Amino acid sequence: MTRLSIIWILSVISFFFRKKLIVTCVVSLFTIGTVWSGDHQRDSLIILDDISTSALIDSLTAIHSLDFAYDADILNGSEKRNIAVPYLISEQWLEEVFGRDGVEVRLINNQVIIGRRRGRILSSEAVRVSGRVEEALSGEPMPMVNIGLTGRPMGTITNDAGYFEFLVPEQFKGEQMVFSHLGYIGEKIIVPSRDTMVVVSLASSSVNLPEVNILYQDADVIMRRASQRVVENYPVFPTFLTAFFRETIQQDDRFVDVSEAVVEILKPSYQNVFDQERVRFIRGRKGRETVDMDLINFRLVGGPYHFSRLDVVRNGDFFYNEEGYSQYEYTFNGVDIVFDRMVYRVGFEPINDAESLFYKGEMRIDAESYALVSIEFELTSASIRRSRSYLVQRDARRFRTTPLFARYLVEYRPWGDLWVLSRVKGEVNLRVVDRNRRQRTVFHTVSEMLVSDHTRAASQHRIRWAETFRPSYVLSEHLGDFDPEFWKEYNIIQPDETLEKVFR
Repeated sequence: MTRLSIIWILSVISFFFRKKLIVTCVVSLFTIGTVWSGDHQRDSLIILDDISTSALIDSLTAIHSLDFAYDADILNGSEKRNIAVPYLISEQWLEEVFGRDGVEVRLINNQVIIGRRRGRILSSEAVRVSGRVEEALSGEPMPMVNIGLTGRPMGTITNDAGYFEFLVPEQFKGEQMVFSHLGYIGEKIIVPSRDTMVVVSLASSSVNLPEVNILYQDADVIMRRASQRVVENYPVFPTFLTAFFRETIQQDDRFVDVSEAVVEILKPSYQNVFDQERVRFIRGRKGRETVDMDLINFRLVGGPYHFSRLDVVRNGDFFYNEEGYSQYEYTFNGVDIVFDRMVYRVGFEPINDAESLFYKGEMRIDAESYALVSIEFELTSASIRRSRSYLVQRDARRFRTTPLFARYLVEYRPWGDLWVLSRVKGEVNLRVVDRNRRQRTVFHTVSEMLVSDHTRAASQHRIRWAETFRPSYVLSEHLGDFDPEFWKEYNIIQPDETLEKVFR
């Protein structure tokens, strides 16, 4: 089993009869009420003398079971002081302890969020470039167009309707803003000095082969070179990522649940494949609508955590290993253009699909550096039939669940001479049959992570275990209500009209 199969739980789905959920919630609330009953306990204090900010956060995590998410740049972890900690923690008390000018403190359930009132990298002078990308010949909107700055590790993409909004820090005014899509000639504009709306047209490219006529390449040779050059093509130092994550659930043709969050990711070196990524939740929002079959509480488990680890280059999936062995066979499918660079298209499928989980798909390998630029893959037909135990964490006996498909996309973008993770998308479809009602429905889930900024990790970017988003967490359980100003200072994937209706 490949490492990708082991971390496959990125798409784990749990659903169960809602009455069981209500009983669980009632028991939990009763337990909390019992622990905190009594006026003498409410008025009590714990005095912590000469305690550092880092130790205070650890203490509050242990004593009150709080989860902290904060911007490391705005907290001095070594600052010491005397603190009187009440038994009942309020947002007002947290604001008094951690707040100051320009710092926002929020308490949502047991989640404490401490961050700048404006985004981490964006000041009030940031330029907001928005608009639409369309296909030059037809005028049709173009989804999933990569948008970034030349040589900079930040960017965004267009939504399904071709719209985008890109916040550019003021120090990058006057630099080149690039629009690129597989099979199309890239377009460039100069970052303006003030907020601007643009319409960008991309023309389909005909691949111009170099003087050496590349009509056919040996796919095995391409993949062996790509496997050998990982250290040259990807960071050998830890990196700190800011990412936007969205997961949606559709029941039949209707959106019933949307969760969005900004997360920070500490990604180890590509040389050190045994260290794991750590994810810290910063802020988020959710929207939900009820439908006829709302007796099923359908939840996605551990999304941001698992998606941060779906880095096929770091994990070595689909590549040759150090012993020169691969579980896949490769085919050369031709060439294409992306980021105005020629890429080889390499198809792959398992050599033996008799057990475990295996995938089929296509990679795009940069013809010059042999870096993986993007990969699309899905479970094979045989694997999807045995995937239920991987996909479904638990359900009630009255429901019969059948996975229909699971497919993924992973993209990288250039950063100087290196390539860095840019985007991860996963789609899973499951059919659920209610045996009692003889009723069936199809759940379609889409999870997408856009990495909007990279930087070389420094000491202040440390993410402690107590702060990390865990593989068992359900994102929507850590989110608060909708705030119209929520994403004001963050680069995100613009929601289409349908998603906005869910929030409204």
